[in-house]
Amino acid sequence: MFPRLSIPSFLKLVVLSFGLLMPVMGQVSATKPDEKSAPKFRFICVSILAGEQEVVLASRDDKGGWLEHGTVKLRSSFISDWQPAKAVQMHLALREVDTLRSICQFNYPVGTRRAFVTLIADPQKKVYRADVIDPEKLKFAKGSILVVNFSSQPGMVLLGTKKVSVRPGERAVVAPALEANGMYRLMVAYQDADKKPVPCYDRYIPGNSDSRDMLFLFPDATLGLRVFSLPMFGDMD
Repeated sequence: MFPRLSIPSFLKLVVLSFGLLMPVMGQVSATKPDEKSAPKFRFICVSILAGEQEVVLASRDDKGGWLEHGTVKLRSSFISDWQPAKAVQMHLALREVDTLRSICQFNYPVGTRRAFVTLIADPQKKVYRADVIDPEKLKFAKGSILVVNFSSQPGMVLLGTKKVSVRPGERAVVAPALEANGMYRLMVAYQDADKKPVPCYDRYIPGNSDSRDMLFLFPDATLGLRVFSLPMFGDMD
């Protein structure tokens, strides 16, 4: 028979404490992937109703009551921080005396990890139109350009030597063909009655492998198409 070993009290305490910490450590490591994959969205403010406006991000419960999820300050040519998607249908609302008044609503696509919500002001109705985009589904990677046609006529976009046609309501993601100096020509045109391209935007700009650029096409009574561009930096998380 071997002699029975006596374990000092402080060692028993260390072993017991480590055993209690193991499940907690496992829980912490398990929550990180969940937080990273939690659905989020960010606003892309093309135009706004006021100079700078604070709105309430909200949804409705089963009985139609308002559930507030925080506030967002909107301003023109602005990209917000990532916001958690709390419900399938989300609202931007203004605070009134004892309630909220919705000025924009959009549906968050089920199963989408990240989404861009483009906001376009409608001054006549005093509301926002929202266009929801899944950038991962479109493979909107750094160094590429997302073209969205909000007009009622086809648009043609030249990105260096690459040419893409974008019909009304369509989206396209294109990586521009850069010249040796890292620059490229960005030209936007529409078709006239004879189906000939009429340039309405022509720039010679540098490419950027660290940004995702967005190019929005809007109707314009004088130019045919109005172009709004906005770069986005950082990762999707």
